[in-house]
Amino acid sequence: MIQRLVSITLLAGTALVAQGPGKTTEAPAVPSATPEDVAIIKITPYKPTIQRDPFSAPREERLADALDVLDDISVKGMIKKDGKNFAVVSDSRGNVRWLPVGHRFKDGEITAVTDKAVIFHQWEVNTTNRSTFRTITKTFKREEGKR
Repeated sequence: MIQRLVSITLLAGTALVAQGPGKTTEAPAVPSATPEDVAIIKITPYKPTIQRDPFSAPREERLADALDVLDDISVKGMIKKDGKNFAVVSDSRGNVRWLPVGHRFKDGEITAVTDKAVIFHQWEVNTTNRSTFRTITKTFKREEGKR
């Protein structure tokens, strides 16, 4: 039993010495895999492309837009830019944004922007069925001037 442990540690030690930094050998060429050679392992180096804090929780990129619901959105007006109509909306956090037709919220999307109002399609928050919706028209509401 002791001889077996000694021989295992000697073999492990020689393997570690053989991997030392003194040797610079290239990786052996791996032949192309044929149906008989299914046990060939290809060496793939790890090259991370995204660096992130390991102690922070992963989050979605569109987190601010995804949390907005149509009841919290107020429509301030419209802007025409490059032939497209954009709705100027304000959310419950006070952020004012220009949103194009087709922009999605948690429970709806913008379907049209006219000269007097913005038209939304709203569906249930907890459903994946987007074919059943109700149409909401929100007219422009200007903010009062600062005193």
